[in-house]
Amino acid sequence: MRQLVMPDATGYPRLAELVRGCPDGDRVELFAERARTERELADRIRGSADVLQFFHGTPLRAEALLAARPARVLVAGPAGGAVDLDAARSAGIHVYDTPGLAAATVAEFTLTLLLALARRLPAGVGAGTAWRPTAGRDLAGRLLGVVGWGAIGSAVARLALGIGMRVAAWSPSLDAATAHTAGVQRLELDELLAAADAVSLHLRSAPGTDGIVDARRLALLGPHALLVNTARAALVDMAELRRRLTAGALGGVALDVFDVEPLPEDDLLRTHPAALLTPHMAWMTDDAVGRFLAAAIAFGVHGDDSRVRRLA
Repeated sequence: MRQLVMPDATGYPRLAELVRGCPDGDRVELFAERARTERELADRIRGSADVLQFFHGTPLRAEALLAARPARVLVAGPAGGAVDLDAARSAGIHVYDTPGLAAATVAEFTLTLLLALARRLPAGVGAGTAWRPTAGRDLAGRLLGVVGWGAIGSAVARLALGIGMRVAAWSPSLDAATAHTAGVQRLELDELLAAADAVSLHLRSAPGTDGIVDARRLALLGPHALLVNTARAALVDMAELRRRLTAGALGGVALDVFDVEPLPEDDLLRTHPAALLTPHMAWMTDDAVGRFLAAAIAFGVHGDDSRVRRLA
């Protein structure tokens, strides 16, 4: 039975409590306070075989990794920038993460944003004591375009079908047979954008996808179309998005990701009545974080590799 050390139990409310609530969570030595320096962080993990790292906590950079040289780093959640992978490889430190365990969580949040945007919920809630109801639109029968057919995109499609929407999808790897089995129509990206009443983005940020919804493709969206992005801001030409929103050329946008985070106070997106903004929180539930932690701990303690991915 291996023991893990978690040098920084920050990055999510009650993270230490959630660790303790996992099976074998009592086998994790954790530090509830953020380390003040890289040296302090290294001291916390020195001599440890396995380090449990929360993906949204203080990153493990080269200085701490090379000073402490643990055998493995187990990232609870998608690794992203949680660990300096180049430094880990150079030191022979193996790095694993637990991707894909928040797919249903993000999909539910995406549908929540779409429903709120369609019914103009922020404006209605904001009316407060003035009691001025706002007119929205039904989603049943309307066409949702899902861009990206991974675990999240396909889950969003299932949820949308469940409330009576029609769904079309595009992804580089999606074929017509897979789409048909899922009950959706496969369209080419330009055709999808031009036809959809609402579009939801679910691609990874990569050289082939960054800027994929550029000015030309934004212009394909109709003036009443809704755009939801819980994936990555880099997928969209954000300057053009702001311009089209200001010009009334879009029906509304719901964004959980931004080109600058946190979004500056004076950004027009903050005050535009057709924009619904959330602070990069689509993944944030105790349930999802518990799954991240449980998978990493199970691998560290028992060697259960069914929910982990090796990165270095």
